[in-house]
Amino acid sequence: MVDLSLFSARATWCLTRHDLDAAGVTSRMITTAVSSGHLIRARRGVYCHPSAPPHVVRALRVGGLAACVTAAETYGLWVPQRRRTAVWLPANASRLRNPMQRSAPIGTTPPHQLCTHWGALREPELAKSWRVGPRDALRQCLRCLPPEYAVAVLDSALQLGVVQPHDFESLSRGLSPTRRWWVSRADGRAESGTETLVRLALQDAGLHVRPQVTIAGVGRVDLLVGPSVVVEVDSESWHSTPAQRANDARRGLALHERGYVVVRPNYQQAESQRAQVVAAVWAAVRSTGTVVRSRRRVARS
Repeated sequence: MVDLSLFSARATWCLTRHDLDAAGVTSRMITTAVSSGHLIRARRGVYCHPSAPPHVVRALRVGGLAACVTAAETYGLWVPQRRRTAVWLPANASRLRNPMQRSAPIGTTPPHQLCTHWGALREPELAKSWRVGPRDALRQCLRCLPPEYAVAVLDSALQLGVVQPHDFESLSRGLSPTRRWWVSRADGRAESGTETLVRLALQDAGLHVRPQVTIAGVGRVDLLVGPSVVVEVDSESWHSTPAQRANDARRGLALHERGYVVVRPNYQQAESQRAQVVAAVWAAVRSTGTVVRSRRRVARS
C-alpha cells in the first residue's frame, strides 16, 4: 500500500514516479494503488492523491501545471463555480493530452473544458511540481477572466493576505488600460467573491456602495447602499445550517428594527442574475426616499 502521508509531507497533491521510487514505492505497489483508487494516475509518471481537486488532476493530465483559476482555488481563493480547467504549459511542451481522457490528444478537448496559458512565468521559482505560484495565478486570472470575476478573485487574494495593494503595479504590468482600471477597483474587504460581483454591479448602476460596514446591534453587513439599504449576499457555505439561518433571521429583524431595508440575494442570483439583484436594490433605495449616486465612471473591456 502506498503511504499517502508522502503527499502531506511534501505539501502537494502530486508526486512523480521518481518521488515514489525514492520513498521505496515499487512498480507493483503503484499499479495496485492505481487499480484500487488509492492513487490517481494523471499521466505517465505523474500520480495524484485520491482527494486531489479534479481540475488539478485534469491540468496535470494535459501535461503542464495547474494555473489561473485552477491554481488560485488551491491557494484558498474564491473562484467562479462554472470554470474551465486552466493549465500553464512551457514553450517546449509536447504530447499534450485531453484533460478528461489520457489516451486522447489535446486537440479533441471542447473549448469550454480547457484554458491554456503559454506565457513565461514571472516567478518560476514559486512554481511547484503541480501548480504555478500564487501571483502568477493571479496575473493569469486578470488576463483570462471576465473583468468582474478577475476583480472578485483579486479581492479574495487581498482578503486572505496572498497579495497586498502595493502588488497591484506588478500584477497589472502588461494589461490594457481598461483592465488596469478594473484592477484598481479591488479593495479586499469582501468576504466572498459574490459580494464583490454584487458590489461592482451596483456601482456600475450608479449606486454608492460601502462593503463590510459595522452596524451597532447587528454587526458587519456585506454591503450598505446609501444610508439605509443593506445587501446581504447568501452563500451555501455560510447560510445553509439551521443555526446560520437562525442568525440570519435575527440579524434581519435587528436591521428592520433600526430602519434598514434588507435585500438578500442568494449565491446563484449574485453570480448569474445580477441585473435582477440591481433592480431589486434600486427599488429598495427608492422606497427609502433617498438616492445616493456614485460618481464612479464605468469602463468596459
